[in-house]
Amino acid sequence: MNRMENFSENMEAQYENQLRVGKEFEKIDVVAKKIVEKYGEYKELKGFVGYLKGMEKIFAEAKINNWKDEKIKEDIVENEIHFLSAGSGLDEDIFKTIRDDFGMVYFTVQQIYDVAEKLLEKYSACEECKMFIEYMKKVSLLFLEAKKEGWSLSIIKDNLCRYRMQKFSADGVPELELLEQVKMEFESAISDIK
Repeated sequence: MNRMENFSENMEAQYENQLRVGKEFEKIDVVAKKIVEKYGEYKELKGFVGYLKGMEKIFAEAKINNWKDEKIKEDIVENEIHFLSAGSGLDEDIFKTIRDDFGMVYFTVQQIYDVAEKLLEKYSACEECKMFIEYMKKVSLLFLEAKKEGWSLSIIKDNLCRYRMQKFSADGVPELELLEQVKMEFESAISDIK
């Protein structure tokens, strides 16, 4: 096979993958809209459904395009930056600076704790910044553990969603049980659409 044929096949495969990603995104958008409509009386659930939608899109695209862990982690962090910025009114650049200071590749648990501690001291006056640093620590530890244990993408996604659910329900509104119900309905509806 010559280079031109190989290039052509690669372009066709990429195009087919993008079509599959587009179809998955459409399914996810439809499900998210239905869930928001169903639970319209719970205004605080709209943000959670938005989070689920963003995470589902990241993992769907990762699966279709065979992303490596670092690419998945980068997109998860970008999603969190957008999510926190929209919710707090802080500029995304603040969170991107923290992300860059935190770094993305660590090999030991101690390295992750050390950098998180330094950044928590540096940003001690900013609650949203501290939340993001804790999130970066959680994600870094999760990916380190996933690599060590050979976890699947679904285990990683479930761990991240459960972490987010605990944060959303920390004050009891909405209740953790309601978030779990919404998450189960969301995932079930996604798998039911062919």
